This record gives sequence, C-alpha cells and structure tokens, in this order.
Amino acid sequence: MPGRGRCPDCGSTELVEDSHYSQSQLVCSDCGCVVTEGVLTTTFSDEGNLREVTYSRSTGENEQVSRSQQRGLRRVRDLCRVLQLPPPFEDTAVAYYQQAYRHSGIRAARLQKKEVLVGCCVLITCRQHNWPLTMGAICTLLYADLDVFSSTYMQIVKLLGLDVPSLCLAELVKTYCSRLECSGTISAHCNLHLQGSS
Repeated sequence: MPGRGRCPDCGSTELVEDSHYSQSQLVCSDCGCVVTEGVLTTTFSDEGNLREVTYSRSTGENEQVSRSQQRGLRRVRDLCRVLQLPPPFEDTAVAYYQQAYRHSGIRAARLQKKEVLVGCCVLITCRQHNWPLTMGAICTLLYADLDVFSSTYMQIVKLLGLDVPSLCLAELVKTYCSRLECSGTISAHCNLHLQGSS
C-alpha cells in the first residue's frame, strides 16, 4: 500500500495491516518485518475469554526465524547478482538455502554460520554447473573465515546429500586469463602447464 512508508529492512512499499493478538500492526508483505505496532488494549469482558499461550507464540520467536530466513534468501539473491550468475543458478542456490534452513541444526546456528551458508549454497550451485568460482572468492565477498566456510560447506553437502564436483582448474585459469586480458599465448601456456601436471 503506497503512501504508508517503506520497510526499513527491504525498502518495499508493500505494507499491510495485520492484527496480531488483537494488536494492530503494519507489516511488510515482502519480508515480514513489523514496521509499526498499535497499542495493545483489552476490555474486562475480553479478559474472561483469555487462553494460555506458549512462550514462543507470545514472543514471536517463530516469526524471528522466518525473518532470519528471509534475510538469508535476500543475501543469496544479492550474492548471485554480484557474481552475475544466470537466473537458473540463483533459483538453485535459493532452493538449497531453503532445504538447508529446514534442518534444526542450521536454524539454531550462530549468525556467522548462517552468513556462510549463503555463500555455500551459491558455491555448490556454481560447482554443479562447472562455473569457475573459488571458496576464497566467496569468503572475500562475504568477509568470511575460510575455515568456518569450508567446514560449513562440507556439512551442507553431506546434510543435503548433494553430488558436487571439484573445481576444474583449466576453466578457472581460462576465466582469470580472460578477465586479466592476457594474450592467447599466455592462456595456452597455462593450460598446457595444467595438462602436464595432471
């Protein structure tokens, strides 16, 4: 609903009114962020019909997890766009993130591991499509620790039961030579050297 403002988390103007436990709220329909909250009021007659509510429902704990997942999904999409990956790669990386996030060990993990999970899902997708990308490159983009990244990567591959081929060095060299605008002679020499060492 334009005219009501923007979501502070994602910038969307798609804000909707929602009644949560008789409390009016303005919520972003794209990411689930609560933008404004109304005043919680009850009357004496309402209090006679009250029921016990579990702690997690009363605190919105489950909604936090959902918001955290939405943030992660946005980061997966953003990383794919920064790397200029084709749209099908982005879809696959998002699907892997959603599958991984369903596991309680991932949902309960520290923020650092959830940030690394974003990169792991993108790297797995790139490796499966023989797209030349290294762990180091993603760690640099995410400001992530390589040890944490590599252990999380192996955990996700095992957890999801994925078949992920190793990185093809010849493709990586070809990509770097192309980006550095090396002459064809240098590129050919590098590839010849790689073939001789394998």
